Amino acid sequence: MSQEGASLPISQRAMPAPPYLATLNPEQRAAVEALDGPVLVLAGAGTGKTRVLTTRLAHLLSTGRAKPWSVLAVTFTNKAAREMRERVEHLLGPGGGGLPWLGTFHSISARMLRTHAELVGLKNNFSILDTDDQVRLLKQIIEAEGIDEKRWPGRQLAGVIDGWKNRALTPEKVPKNEAFQFAEGARMMMRTSM
Repeated sequence: MSQEGASLPISQRAMPAPPYLATLNPEQRAAVEALDGPVLVLAGAGTGKTRVLTTRLAHLLSTGRAKPWSVLAVTFTNKAAREMRERVEHLLGPGGGGLPWLGTFHSISARMLRTHAELVGLKNNFSILDTDDQVRLLKQIIEAEGIDEKRWPGRQLAGVIDGWKNRALTPEKVPKNEAFQFAEGARMMMRTSM
């Protein structure tokens, strides 16, 4: 009996193992059943990492060690998030615990921002512009301000502004030595796109 199994009440030790554990190899099962603290899973492509992660989520939820709203599971793609959600639901049955905080970095961050928008001076119905939207907006501003678009294309300006934003520079804090001939117009564009 594992050390963790010895710490369970007799009523739980006598219970048969959940059926989802039978599909795992010994290493995968050890990772799934290690419920205290973090677990590092290193394995090559196609070796069952997603199975281990989703089964561990299901095991944490089914044993009551975690509640669906207390789990933060971050994936790289919407497809991976959808697949993980479906796998957990398949293991636990309809509803599958819900897992409201399972998603991509961007989707989870946007959800947190919408939930607490007022803390950062936003309204919760803010819009997020993708790169194409940003370039379109910059082209409109360039035209409206009479800036030479051949000299300062929208995509290039978007890159300059992105660099400033990545350095957490507000329009007022952009260093003078980085100002261009159209500095005020560029700063106005940055202010509009933030």
